[in-house]
Amino acid sequence: MELNKKAAYLQGLVDGLGIDDTTKEGKIIKAMAALLGEMADAIAAMDEDLTQAYDQINDLSEELEDLEADLYEDDEDDEEPEEEEEDTEEDDNDDDIASEPFYEVACPNCGETVYVSEDDLDAGEANCAHCGVTFEVALEGEEDEAKDAPVQYEVTCPACGQTTVFEEDDLLDGAPKCPGCGKPLDFEVTEE
Repeated sequence: MELNKKAAYLQGLVDGLGIDDTTKEGKIIKAMAALLGEMADAIAAMDEDLTQAYDQINDLSEELEDLEADLYEDDEDDEEPEEEEEDTEEDDNDDDIASEPFYEVACPNCGETVYVSEDDLDAGEANCAHCGVTFEVALEGEEDEAKDAPVQYEVTCPACGQTTVFEEDDLLDGAPKCPGCGKPLDFEVTEE
């Protein structure tokens, strides 16, 4: 039974009981029956609005699905097959690899050519794909720079404890003094 019909049924029962609406109890019962009727009408109106809203949402949803189908159908026609897309991705990766600088180095173990990247040079070692040996790598210029750089020694003064860095030439030229306390530093530099 709908709410409106139930409320009307209760209103009929109240009227049929012959309740005296001049008494306090009668006034309350009649007011409650009238309120129930109004509430049932309001709920029925809201239910009808809600049903209309659901219908509109369903219609919009169907129209949206149709639009999406048309839109994606056009995109699928424009796209190439997926296999070709994968090839494109591989080509992009190859381009990235090709754009990185590589250096050819002969493996000290097997003599095969090994391609060394900047990362390998930074790490100071490379791995031969032919024989699996890991070996040290550096650019020739870097090795020459290291050979040409002056040899330096760190010296700690026994008197004051200050640590100072001296170049080998300065130490060989004469007895250096501690810049902190001025005392001579007594030690020997042995050449290899």
